[in-house]
Amino acid sequence: MSEETTCYIQRLEGQLMAAVELKPADGHDTWLINIKLSYHGEPAGHTSFNLHGYSQMEAENVARNIRSNAFIMKEIDEQLWGESD
Repeated sequence: MSEETTCYIQRLEGQLMAAVELKPADGHDTWLINIKLSYHGEPAGHTSFNLHGYSQMEAENVARNIRSNAFIMKEIDEQLWGESD
């Protein structure tokens, strides 16, 4: 398992950007994704997720494509705008 941290910058919507950091966590096939959000270049929030049971390739795919992950996008939306149904 690689011990390196991998970082990605992604445009989520309009001026909403995400700096995504993926790094190995304790345990086999466990990863930590840290997401720092910015809107118009200003900090807008921070969230993190643990990925359990993911290979390095699977975890990198999630980190590279958070915009297509409905669960992560829902969590980001709720953090920014509050809970919704």
